[in-house]
Amino acid sequence: MSAGCAGHAIYAAWPPVGACFQNGKSVMKLGRLTVGMMALLGAGVAQADWSPRVVSAQYIATVSYGGASLSYSEDRRANGPLGSFAGKMAAAPYAFQSSLNDFMRQAAVSKGVNFVSGSLSGDPTVQIQPQGNGAVLLSLTGLSYDAYTQFSGKRWGIFSYDCSNHASLANIRVTGQYGAADGRLLSDKVGVNADVGSSTDCDSNISWILPILGNILINTAEGKIDQGIVNGVTGALSQLKDGLFFGRDQNYLTGLNQLIPADKVITLPNGQTFAIGQYVNNNLAYLIANSQLTLKIGKGAVVKGVYGAGEPFNTQITGNVANLQLSVPGVTIGVSLIEQVNVDWQWQCSLRDPSKRCPIP
Repeated sequence: MSAGCAGHAIYAAWPPVGACFQNGKSVMKLGRLTVGMMALLGAGVAQADWSPRVVSAQYIATVSYGGASLSYSEDRRANGPLGSFAGKMAAAPYAFQSSLNDFMRQAAVSKGVNFVSGSLSGDPTVQIQPQGNGAVLLSLTGLSYDAYTQFSGKRWGIFSYDCSNHASLANIRVTGQYGAADGRLLSDKVGVNADVGSSTDCDSNISWILPILGNILINTAEGKIDQGIVNGVTGALSQLKDGLFFGRDQNYLTGLNQLIPADKVITLPNGQTFAIGQYVNNNLAYLIANSQLTLKIGKGAVVKGVYGAGEPFNTQITGNVANLQLSVPGVTIGVSLIEQVNVDWQWQCSLRDPSKRCPIP
């Protein structure tokens, strides 16, 4: 013990040997702080990010009719009919988002504004209803769109400004009509309605300088969506209806054929069987012209990393791809399609900064 520490206790581990204090009270206080710090450090090491590694994935369809149901699955790697249908359903909202972004980018540039980003959110619901005379009404709901733009410069050579704008389309409803025989979408029958909003933030008190981009989306005097948006969503609607009924793959299958393959047979509660796949395949033209259809499109299994937690317990991630209800006189068919992904969780120091290195807890 050093001469300056005579008569006083010394902590052997921490503080380092040779440190001492003038009274026991101070020693005890530091001891508590040290234990607390060690606990925090230990907790910090235990807090890790986790990255999922996909082990296997499959699509599972369940078709129901007459109080009975039948399930069948397909490995996602097979690129089979269920995977093809899932791809078509996933592509339609992205086509819609792309058309909106293209329009907003062009509109922003025309006003001297920088387009930053645009995104579509929500899970769309599609409804199809026969209208008679060979026409079918298609409606799309459940989506919202947000666009962000930026504008900076000087006004009158005096005021400098840097502004950002958020333009939104909430509760979007798109409607269109097409011919049941040829699937041709009638461009003059496509309409878009939405709740439009626009807000601007500036680093100075002159936000009125930035064009109100909400007025680009809607002609406020007439309450109509700009024709540029209508033209864009027409293509997205065409893609969606073709994915269900009209577009055919290399095996000459429509989306409905892919969802309910021709070989599927349901055993009813009374013991009789119903060849539901053959029914769909043989009556496609009738179903197109006469069915009442509701289709809810989901995002499938959302596989993403987990931040700052202990290892996740869930190794199976499931998400809805589509839920379909189809009715014609005397027949009602329901189909659900889910995506199921099995994962292993791998420890990673930081998902946000992959270059970061730290010891495995």
